[in-house]
Amino acid sequence: DLNSFLAVEFEFLHDVLSSIRELAAELPSIRVVLKVRPNGYREQYQMFTNEFFPGMVDTIVDTVPMREVLDESDLFISIYSQTLFEASCLGIPVIYHKRDREIMDPPFDGKSELVTTNDCSELLEALLDFVKDNDRFNAFMEKSIMEKYVGPLDGNNLKRNFDFIAMNLCEVNTRAE
Repeated sequence: DLNSFLAVEFEFLHDVLSSIRELAAELPSIRVVLKVRPNGYREQYQMFTNEFFPGMVDTIVDTVPMREVLDESDLFISIYSQTLFEASCLGIPVIYHKRDREIMDPPFDGKSELVTTNDCSELLEALLDFVKDNDRFNAFMEKSIMEKYVGPLDGNNLKRNFDFIAMNLCEVNTRAE
């Protein structure tokens, strides 16, 4: 399947929903929204959640823009994704849940400011920390930390990109002459 290795996504989803189920007493008013890619597999996610986690997922969306989902979120849990940065920049605590042991660069290395979990017990602990408003989520929402990973957040990135392209085009044209 060239769209995605779905087994990884279903392992991830199983861990997340299992951990949330463990916290049912502490989270009586939890609302779970599952955002999946618009790759045509929405029905498979629906069948999976209906069979293994009936009634736990309130909504499954696929074509809704990520920003709309984040605007309604108090916590965001994802696998390796740039949306972790987007959520953090919006002030939303995030958890990167990573079951595999692939070696990754920061902040996905498990040693950085990004709250990272590798199994259900760690994810459960992170969820409890979220419920308790633990400050372990704060570092990855700080502007200076975000800038360390994504560059300046001053609104001038488009201009920097244009300048970079223009500079490289000039170098290419100069070499061609």
